[in-house]
Amino acid sequence: MMSQAQVESARTDGFVCPVPVLTKAAADRYLSCFDAYQRDHGTDVDHHTQVKTHLLFTWMMEMGRTPALLDAMEDLIGPDIMMVVSRMWVKNPLDGSFTTWHQDSAYFDYDPPEVWSAWIALTDSREEHGCLRYGRGTHLGPSLSHVETEDDKNLLSRGQYIPDFDDSSMALAEVNAGEAVLHHFRCAHSSLPNTTDQRRIGVLFVYCPTNVRATLGRYSGTCVRGEDKFGYWDAEPAVKRDLDPAALDYVRGLNARYFDKVVRSEAEREQTSG
Repeated sequence: MMSQAQVESARTDGFVCPVPVLTKAAADRYLSCFDAYQRDHGTDVDHHTQVKTHLLFTWMMEMGRTPALLDAMEDLIGPDIMMVVSRMWVKNPLDGSFTTWHQDSAYFDYDPPEVWSAWIALTDSREEHGCLRYGRGTHLGPSLSHVETEDDKNLLSRGQYIPDFDDSSMALAEVNAGEAVLHHFRCAHSSLPNTTDQRRIGVLFVYCPTNVRATLGRYSGTCVRGEDKFGYWDAEPAVKRDLDPAALDYVRGLNARYFDKVVRSEAEREQTSG
């Protein structure tokens, strides 16, 4: 799927874009699915779209299994692929929301640390829309300390940020609808507010090889390509229909674990163990 230059760029910089994974027609179709859901369940949007969204909507599971997407991911992590997290990222026009500089790895731990995310644009995501920004090569260094804050406009679960982050290596990740940014889960990134009158909507899927295990306890995942020969991940329920009551109960049970504020950051854990 990707050229050798793109693969090398991903490994060196910690991210690569744009990677075309959906046609414009497919991106528009998935956007219309989200619009229909948002129209009917507006008050529950945040609750339903932050953890394992692929278990709640048939169209999300379908998107996470998109062949072109998995082809690109296979270029990075090999043929046996586990999908472990998904969520929606929505910035409404001029709503002021943002994400501070952070590493996705801050409150998780995987061994080996070969975990990659795909952020797929369902609408154009340019600088003025508050596109993702990355610190080149930050995935190659040590885990960085995070400070937790409370800010209603910060889209991160704990308002976490890396203090005094050196953004001299910062690069914009501008993508059009249907294109993706692939990034390593230790690559520091952030995003500024959307200053336009258009929505910025993206979908995140997190993948790892099946030989990767979560070291803070057992979590669930769906093998979306190849074979799981290791059994490090609990099997997830089949997605039968949108917002299936059984699936909703299952995801509610996962929410507390994924947003457990007792879990210390990766840097804190390393300091303690060292």
